[in-house]
Amino acid sequence: MPDVKEAPNTSLVGTWRLVSFMRADGNGGARPYWDEQPSGLLVYTADDRVSAQLYDRRRPRLGVVWEHVSAAAAQVAFRGMASYFGTYRLDAARETVTHIVEGAMSPDWIGATLVRGYRFLAPNRLELRVRTSADHHEADAVVLVWDRLTK
Repeated sequence: MPDVKEAPNTSLVGTWRLVSFMRADGNGGARPYWDEQPSGLLVYTADDRVSAQLYDRRRPRLGVVWEHVSAAAAQVAFRGMASYFGTYRLDAARETVTHIVEGAMSPDWIGATLVRGYRFLAPNRLELRVRTSADHHEADAVVLVWDRLTK
């Protein structure tokens, strides 16, 4: 990865589009978490609210109204998504942002604190590195890159 410096006067506030979603492969490299073109939107507001939606574009269509989907189809759809909302706290000194989950696709995530290391690869490109997951495990193997859509 190229040597990058944090851009001055950058802010997380805005709407971000997911560019890549990678997981360490154990051999010093990385591979896509789902596929090469994940879909996602991340929103940070000035009043410390956060909303995140991430999807695997390969999820098959359900073919029925979602309330009537089969258990097997629901399981496939559920595995290919992550979504939650809540509040966030920024710690610029530690270069971390903590998401405090209030609502989520998985009820087990509610109340979780998701710690992300962050750095700006450019003024409008953000890297988030998962430090703690929703199941409270420490991690550093998942890296997400986001491009700013709006401020």
